[in-house]
Amino acid sequence: MRSRTIGMSVLAATALFGLTTACLPGGGGKAVGIGRAARAAASASAGATPAPAAKGKGAGKGTGMLADLSGAEILSQSQEAMRKVESTRVVAKMHEEGSPVEFDLTLDRKGSCKGSVRYNGMGKVDLIKSADLIHFKGDADYWRATAAKEHAPKRQADAMVTMLADRWLKMPVSDAKASAMKHLCDLDKLTDGRGRPNPLARKGETVTVDGKQALAVITAAKNGTETDYIATQGTPYVLKSTVSGDETGEVLFSAFGAQVDTALPEGADVLDLSKLGDGGPAETV
Repeated sequence: MRSRTIGMSVLAATALFGLTTACLPGGGGKAVGIGRAARAAASASAGATPAPAAKGKGAGKGTGMLADLSGAEILSQSQEAMRKVESTRVVAKMHEEGSPVEFDLTLDRKGSCKGSVRYNGMGKVDLIKSADLIHFKGDADYWRATAAKEHAPKRQADAMVTMLADRWLKMPVSDAKASAMKHLCDLDKLTDGRGRPNPLARKGETVTVDGKQALAVITAAKNGTETDYIATQGTPYVLKSTVSGDETGEVLFSAFGAQVDTALPEGADVLDLSKLGDGGPAETV
């Protein structure tokens, strides 16, 4: 006797997009608040005044003269630099309600994206997004978590893992179910500073981040403290941001201007989601 079709399994599994929306940075939930904190210093109060225009030797040059500027001026320059960057690699570790979330993505202004995401208890998902297509590949833990989220019976969960684990799936970017993945690959939202730099921002120590000299700028966050580490040589990019307090997080930025490779691995076994779910040929598990 036939088991349920893989099309039906995939339809159930497409809840993974809703799962992604709920749990991953950029999709919603508390993690997005941490992401915003890591992107830029927000205003500490509703009455905060605009940051003064950068003045002095280092104004607008980003050539190691940041020490001559105020904390707010440094954050203003770094926000402007991050808004202009065409591509970057983002490696993040954070906590949402006590559960660790990690992602490692290289993305650009065109919406191209490549990397991986891990969420505690949900395994790992690899992601490649081009202008037209989204490819993703979940491991066995990811698909079991998806099946559990949908309350799938064990036989169906086992079938999903057998057929889908560590296999590339693709769908058009235009598909409504792909919105969570698109959101995750939005460099504009990731680097767009929210609000004005806090005029109370305070300069900290000069440290080394990934072999580059950086100046720490400390700001009061909503539920703790946020520290941005700004490159002191060349363009004043944010090299690292940390959040401490009720929820913790760390985001590293690197590979500024690097091209995003959206090619699939050679010989990849790809399942086209747009062709499944309607009882078509070769859909039985």
